[in-house]
Amino acid sequence: MRQKSPSAQVKPMEKIKVMIVDDHPVVREGLRQLLEVGDSIQVIAEASSGLECLQLLEKSSPNLIFMDIRMPGISGIETTRIACQKYPHVKVIMLTIYEDDQYVTGAIQAGAKGYVLKNVSRDELIKIIGHVMEDQAFLDPSVTAPIFSRLQRGTRTPAQAKNILLTRRELEVLKGIVAGHTDRTIAKSLHISAHTVRSHIKSLYKKLRVSSRAKAVAKALQDKIIQGAE
Repeated sequence: MRQKSPSAQVKPMEKIKVMIVDDHPVVREGLRQLLEVGDSIQVIAEASSGLECLQLLEKSSPNLIFMDIRMPGISGIETTRIACQKYPHVKVIMLTIYEDDQYVTGAIQAGAKGYVLKNVSRDELIKIIGHVMEDQAFLDPSVTAPIFSRLQRGTRTPAQAKNILLTRRELEVLKGIVAGHTDRTIAKSLHISAHTVRSHIKSLYKKLRVSSRAKAVAKALQDKIIQGAE
């Protein structure tokens, strides 16, 4: 019987390489232990400040960074902005205790793909990593309500209203994107097909002049377009 050559054997899936950036050693160690329980994630670097993170990025190549917000020296948001500009392939998830909407908005505008509070469970965290690695934005449910409230209280200039006019269905889909929901989840909540959701997303991208979910979220927060849909 002919045996399979080594090259024909199935190769194991590559692990997701993670960097943890937090100024508290206990937090870094706890997060490392949570992430490395399974065999799909490997923590390849840790940093206690934004500057150390940027220095490590010159030598290491993580797929994903968990970033704290308030640290000595450069803030996590500014570090994220620099990291996303220099290393656009690296995805950043803010992991913090702060629910302030200005932090959320600043993080997303800086390029973060996710915003998660530190009371998240391991199972939830693994799911969030999966979403983000598929280039989907994720906002912790605890911070979405204040964000929507602020957007709905805000006003729009005539130019914004003229240039970005969403249908009611597009607005509903956009709210789902901001909440970090998948196409399938949005489709189920709106009682439409996932294909229809994707069509609405394509239209949203065109109207918002963006090319990804994270950029659509940032645009929604920055331009306060939620209230302007009809």
